[in-house]
Amino acid sequence: MNRLHKITKTNQTNIHTQQPQKPNQTPPENPAEPQKYHWSQDALCKGQGHKMFPKEHKDLSYISEARRLCRACPVRKDCLEYALEFPASDQHGVWAGLTPRQLAAEASRRGVRPGKFTLAQVWGFLNRS
Repeated sequence: MNRLHKITKTNQTNIHTQQPQKPNQTPPENPAEPQKYHWSQDALCKGQGHKMFPKEHKDLSYISEARRLCRACPVRKDCLEYALEFPASDQHGVWAGLTPRQLAAEASRRGVRPGKFTLAQVWGFLNRS
């Protein structure tokens, strides 16, 4: 039950919930505010960043719970493709059930190079003389 539905039941109002659009569905013809679909809308970890990306880097106890979420996630493949666009050295947390070290190994296995700059490269560019 989503949050809006809970609010509807609590307030006893007539608020209609709108389900997230799945990738294989056609968008509405003339939506009031057209929104582009992004795979993360259907991710099971949505709104649970504390489980996927903890503040304490040395505490690794979150990994098994994060992987449990990822195993059941319908957009795991999309998440992996997205994560592989970034340098593994800049990654934190669990993406598609993989840690940054595992993401680096997967990128190497596939022969994939990140399409995004590292934070160090951006910092160096911004602070050049």
